[in-house]
Amino acid sequence: MAESLFTEQELARLRRLRLAGERVRASALRGERRSRQLGSGLEFGAYRPYSQGDDLRRVDWNVYGRLDQLFLKLFEAPGQLRLLLALDAAPTMDFGAHNKWLAAKRVLAALGLVAQATADRVLLTRYEDTAVQSFDAAGSEQAFLEAVSAMAISRAALPSAALRSALAARGRDTVLLAATDMQSKDGTLSLLSEARRFGVRAVVICLHADEELQPRLEGLTRLSPLAGDALKLRIDAPVLEAYRKEVEDYRRACQAAIRATGAGYIEMSSDVDVEPVVVELLRSGLLEGAR
Repeated sequence: MAESLFTEQELARLRRLRLAGERVRASALRGERRSRQLGSGLEFGAYRPYSQGDDLRRVDWNVYGRLDQLFLKLFEAPGQLRLLLALDAAPTMDFGAHNKWLAAKRVLAALGLVAQATADRVLLTRYEDTAVQSFDAAGSEQAFLEAVSAMAISRAALPSAALRSALAARGRDTVLLAATDMQSKDGTLSLLSEARRFGVRAVVICLHADEELQPRLEGLTRLSPLAGDALKLRIDAPVLEAYRKEVEDYRRACQAAIRATGAGYIEMSSDVDVEPVVVELLRSGLLEGAR
């Protein structure tokens, strides 16, 4: 449920930020709202699963033939801003007293909630999902928050065909926000490469848990990696110092690799409030898109 992501006080603060975004947008557009009506000017935007009562004329029967599942094709008018939220669901994200996976879902949920004031559509997916969920700017807040909350840890993965299609569909009208710990960096770097190819503006929110940067270990310690056999190591001051240096070098290398793709980079501890990140991106103008 959405209640697991935010307290009522946090939701109230995010709604105030959304109202501020609505005022900014209303001023920028001088009261003129782009049409959402179906017509010849619309282009394919994304898929979403079929729900009872949906118009069967919008079902993509080719997809049904391949996947044996019903998906609707969603269309958008040129110039509409799309916010694409992508989560790295690698097992390493499920770590920390302040869990990185929960922090990733919180920050992207907060951004998506606020961006409903400045974007025409919010798209949501994990790297490997075969369908991208789509939420209209005028849609249900609760439905969006519950969709984020329901996402689960899966596996390290490269971007799916559905995610690559979402990047390609709207190009410069899309803003990509990816949340990851960069411990399985190939998926994120591949995603950023695709974003650059299609002219999509991108920002990576890189999360870490405090225990990863400053482990509290001493003496003979048993380590259980995600893959392979457990290890026994004697942890002392020189070992911890070498570990911290290696982690810092890796973080710097990831930051350089991300920025080399032209993407923005935000580093975030899993125990930090998400609101400052939202405010930083709002102030940057990124969520307003290129008007």
